[in-house]
Amino acid sequence: MSTASGLSRRALIRRAGASGLVASVALPAIAAAAQSAATPAASPVAATSAIPIPPDIIAIMNGPRYGVAKWGLYVADRDSGEMLYALNAEEWFLAASTTKLWSTAAALDAYGADFRFETPIYRTSDVGADGTLTGNLVLVASGDLTMGGRTKPDGSIDFTAIDHINAEALPLATLTPENPVAGLNDLAQQVAKAGIKHVSGDVIIDDRLFPAIHKDSYILTPIWINDNLLDFTVTPGKVGEAATFVWRPETAAYTVTSEVQTVEADKPLTVIVTSSSPGKLLLSGNIPVSQKQLVKTWQVEDPSAFARTLLIEALARQGVTVDAKATGPNPAAKLPAKDSYQKADRVALLTSPPFSENIKLILKVSMNQDADMMIFMLALKHGGTTFDAGMAQIPPFLQKIGLDPDAVSLSDGRGNEFTDLFSPRTVSSLLHTMTMQPDFDAYFHGLPILGVDGTETDTVPASSPVAGKAYAKSGTTVAGDVANQRPLVMTRALAGYVTAATGRELIFASYVNNVPIADLVNGVFDVIHDQGKIVELVHTHN
Repeated sequence: MSTASGLSRRALIRRAGASGLVASVALPAIAAAAQSAATPAASPVAATSAIPIPPDIIAIMNGPRYGVAKWGLYVADRDSGEMLYALNAEEWFLAASTTKLWSTAAALDAYGADFRFETPIYRTSDVGADGTLTGNLVLVASGDLTMGGRTKPDGSIDFTAIDHINAEALPLATLTPENPVAGLNDLAQQVAKAGIKHVSGDVIIDDRLFPAIHKDSYILTPIWINDNLLDFTVTPGKVGEAATFVWRPETAAYTVTSEVQTVEADKPLTVIVTSSSPGKLLLSGNIPVSQKQLVKTWQVEDPSAFARTLLIEALARQGVTVDAKATGPNPAAKLPAKDSYQKADRVALLTSPPFSENIKLILKVSMNQDADMMIFMLALKHGGTTFDAGMAQIPPFLQKIGLDPDAVSLSDGRGNEFTDLFSPRTVSSLLHTMTMQPDFDAYFHGLPILGVDGTETDTVPASSPVAGKAYAKSGTTVAGDVANQRPLVMTRALAGYVTAATGRELIFASYVNNVPIADLVNGVFDVIHDQGKIVELVHTHN
């Protein structure tokens, strides 16, 4: 299974699914093999609706590429909830990343838009007159998703149109300009101001908030530095010469070498990052001279050890020396009792931007790992420490806001499972109910804006009459039809809010499942643009 959660016209985000529920093959190969694949003949869409669905919307759904596909549509008044259009509105559709509408809504209800993560550092003994701490420094991980590494001067969290979390799938990913270890630098500066000049003990990350788990291509953990990624920016030289690279955050935890060569503009991009042994990384392959820059990433294997090394290095930059070796495992066995920390022993505290900024990051760029972290946060709020305990908190949340938990099937926070299913009417009910919640403003303004930002920058052109007037979350799942050697858009979903041409505020949910396509990138974007056109027509007809 490959899931594309938030797409840009310039490239397609693909992720290998962890569920193993569908046999998938390399989609670029499928795309090449399927160039001559026949498109099934269209079958007419039968619309049942309180108000007739405009013929130009039906015409899109009856287009030749949707011959075996199933469409679902629901449009309602935002204030009253009154239905305007409905097509297959009660049927469950594969949800993909529109699942994030549920996990972020539940997390906002549990924590509130103004909640802030607080990450402290404690000393475990007194500091001598000469500034020597004979005990340990302990950073207690709070689950802060950005740890100051994306915080802009105005206090908001930064992101790019194609974020580095998707760099392994997209050749045009870019990095935010902020220092990814800015939060650790802040903490280290506070430690120095507290009078600590030397640590004769150790530096430890207390990661006992919940047990870390592997989830798809990342590790869900209480400690996050730079999304627990190393970033490599590769720049081509002259044809036949070695490419150059820089990386961040540079750390003694890794040794990085490069064998990347610059090739002619028409040659393929083949740069990969591999590891021959722990802590040793190799960049290899070719980069065309026409590629201005390339961002690649590496998922760190041990986030706690990674954070510990980076913190010791940050302390050194502030003149605080540590006797313990900077690299190596996190010495968790040296941690004090979990509830033994005293405020008088706190020597530093990092406070995050408001939670509304985390919600915005998740929704704007479809941040998968952070969406799944919302599930852990739900567990923690109710005394649990497991992913399943967090998922168990979603039904009570739905009951609280007046929705039927049995109307949805959810298995994660991000939308990567085939059991993430619900109907257009049900997700519209969520969107309507959220308008009456105290943190609706954070929910609404966290959504990507069609034709303007986030994953929906290119869903409609900037010249579209609906550009800037629709706030919505999308989701796309693409897998391989192995027998026919072609990609299959298993779902393209788009749900949110739109201001109609008359000024009327509406809710919409548009879903299409099972669209065979011949060309991977162009085929997927044909579906995306058709869905964008449907939202534009909803806007213009109301």
